[in-house]
Amino acid sequence: MTISKVTNVYYVVPDMAAALAFYRDTLGLAVKFQDGDKWTQFDVGGTQVAIATPAPGQVAPGSNATVVLQVDDLAATRAELAARGVAVSEVIGMGDHGSFFTCRDPAGNVVQFFARR
Repeated sequence: MTISKVTNVYYVVPDMAAALAFYRDTLGLAVKFQDGDKWTQFDVGGTQVAIATPAPGQVAPGSNATVVLQVDDLAATRAELAARGVAVSEVIGMGDHGSFFTCRDPAGNVVQFFARR
């Protein structure tokens, strides 16, 4: 398994419009990418910070941030982690954007692995 980069860090929010208004309008962050009411990504000095509405495999709104680690081969990474005894979620497709799965670190924090299509 080779992790190539931290893709982004994001918060799960219950109301995309309210969160977007806060991060964009109140904090002045520039929107880099938006996928309807599911995902909004901001560029903060070269680091990607995002907000997302609830989806399978994510933490509850307002819980914690999630680190997203990009890999080239999602299936191989998932298999390797499972072979090491890590409980992994099913792979969740995001249409043309790619797919991801999650696991938890020993403290219970969600770690998400992502691969582009």
